[in-house]
Order: sequence, then structure tokens, then C-alpha cells
Amino acid sequence: MITDTIYEHLRDIQSAKIRPLISKVTTIEPSDTLSKVIAKILKNNAYDVFYLHGKSILSTNIRTLLNAKNITAMKVEPFLYPIPHLTPNDSIQRTANIIAHYRIREVPVVQKNKIIGVVTAKRILKLLSTKDNKWIKANLIYTQNPIIVSAEDSLSNARRIMTSKKLDHLPVMNKGKIKQVLTSAHILEYVLPRESQGRKSRGIRTLHKLESKVGNIGSTRIPQCTPYDDLNMIVNSMLRTDTSCCLVNLGGNLQGIITFRDILGLLASKIETPIPLYIVGLPEDQKNVNLITKKFENTLKRLQKVYSEIHEARVSIKQQRTGGKKEGKYEVSIMIITPHHAPLIHNSVGFDLSEVLEELSQKLLKTLSKRAKRRSKTSIRKIGLPIF
Repeated sequence: MITDTIYEHLRDIQSAKIRPLISKVTTIEPSDTLSKVIAKILKNNAYDVFYLHGKSILSTNIRTLLNAKNITAMKVEPFLYPIPHLTPNDSIQRTANIIAHYRIREVPVVQKNKIIGVVTAKRILKLLSTKDNKWIKANLIYTQNPIIVSAEDSLSNARRIMTSKKLDHLPVMNKGKIKQVLTSAHILEYVLPRESQGRKSRGIRTLHKLESKVGNIGSTRIPQCTPYDDLNMIVNSMLRTDTSCCLVNLGGNLQGIITFRDILGLLASKIETPIPLYIVGLPEDQKNVNLITKKFENTLKRLQKVYSEIHEARVSIKQQRTGGKKEGKYEVSIMIITPHHAPLIHNSVGFDLSEVLEELSQKLLKTLSKRAKRRSKTSIRKIGLPIF
């Protein structure tokens, strides 16, 4: 199948060490004010920032900081949460899993109890662009039907969508056409005040700006492609324009969006099961890894009994984490590839990963059982036997 071919094609990148990809890190202190952190992010063109706390790494990012309400005197500490870190000898595949699971763009690298740098999604894309990926098309990776906003919508509504849906990109509809893409960075820079302003004026200015319309705020330099354009063209256009997304259009209509995470999903981990199983955003917790492997091995065996024509299964696991909480909801999406049908996709969200997986397993069994029954009835009719 195509996923297996892609997996073998990118195996050398998956197993490569991250050492050559390490770049400059942006660090902060928990006592820093939000406006100071924002200034650092904008100055360094960063997305994630980090703090070494003992042997743990605490982090926050642009999208998380959009949750801030009283920013005139707030410290960044309530917005920090723990994330895994890398060592220079870790693989690119492990990096891609962390980026996908935690919805970030940079993973810190620690050596001798010191943050020595980060590996960014952008650096991995640059490495991917060195391979011949012209046979990998956009329709294999793009996210369909992205949420859009109107130019008449308020910035506060756009911010609410980004924080609640965990999104960083919102295409903007203006007079029936997508004119630009609003990102979390645009809102952060446009709405949130800088340190240089007085506290009172900062608060008033922020409230006023949140009430204003999206208008023409956003980037008009977003690259565009069709579902049939190749990965090399897409990656090179994103790197050339220094953007984190690409819009997918067909016949003048928006079909979807491709982000860093969509492309890094090609570096999915492969789990050896009777049916090929690929997981994007594999959790770092060994207990959860074993749980996922065992659950899906059993699920795929059960699915194969009721519907034998399953080619492969893909699982995407993301975790919602806010503040300093270690726990968070798991967002799990399962896609089953079968012949003669469009991919079967089910999604679920919950705090208990085991329960989420069981719920999705039951949904898949129910759906595929119905398909199997329909195929059985069709074949009986074709051979002229009575149907009871």
C-alpha cells in the first residue's frame, strides 16, 4: 500500500539523528511577564519557548498564550506545562512524534542538564525537501474542510476558535474568496500589548482590539496547491515564503490545508500487527505505547474477522494540555483504508486513553459489520440464491 511505500521511502530520515538539525532555543523564566515573553517570541521568530526546571522542561507557545485575559501584570508561569525533551542522539522520528502529539513546532534538546537548542518542524521539512518526493501528492496528507472565518468576524471570535480547537491557521473569507490566512502569531502580535506601554493603556487597548474585525489582518503570501501537486513543490513553496501552511484549492474552491504537522505525519511510527498500523503522535509514556499496541492489535484482529479487506490503519493521537497540568484530554482519530470505499474515519476525545480506544474500536466494528453484511447480500443476489 502507499503508506508502506512512503514509510520505506522515508526510513533513512526517520532513523537519522537530530544533531545536525539543532538550532537556537528561546528560553524564559517563570517570573517573566507575558509581555516580555511575547516580545522574545516575536523578536526571535519563535513559536515555542522553554524553561529548564530541575530535570524537567516546561514550555508554552503562541497558541497557549492566546488564552491570556489579564495580561497587564500576569506572569508566564501559569501557562507553562511539561513536555518531553531530546538528546542529540535521538531520532527524527521521535522528534516528529513529540511535535504531533503535543501540537508544537519546536522540541528542546538537553545535554548535561542544559538546554542546548531545539529541533524545529521547519528544519525537518528542509531535510525532507532533499529527497525525491514528487510521487507523494497533496491529497495524501492535507486536512480536509478547514475551519474558516469571515473578514467581518471579530478577532475575539477568531481567538476563541484557535484556543478551543487548538488551531494556528484560519483561512479568511472576504467577499466570497479566501484572501488571506490569519494565524495565532498575527493575533498575538496585533492584539496583545508590548511591555513598553503603560499597564492601564495596555488593558484598554487589548479589549478594544479584540472587538475589532479580522478585516485584512493575516498573510496574503500563503502558498497554494491543488490536491494533485507533489510534496516537493509544497514543501519548497512553504520554505520559500517562510510560512507554516499551504492552502489546497481545486476549481477555485478551498479543499483543505497542509500544515507542518500534516507533513510530519508522513514520518509515522509503524507498529507490527497483522494489518499494517501507523501511528502519528505516539505518546512518550511507555505504558501508553504498550496499551495502544495491544489494543489495536486486538482491534485489528476483530475487524479482520468481520471485514477481511482492510489494507491498513492509521491512528493520530494528540493531547490537550493547559497550564501546568500533567493530564490532558486525548484526541484520537482512526482511519481505516479499504478497497472500493473512501477511507473510514472515526474520532473521539477523552481523558482515559484506554476508554477512547475502546469506544473507537466499537464504532469501527459496528460500521464494518454493516459493510460486510451489505457485500454478502449483494453477492447472494448475483448468484441467484434466495435471500432470507
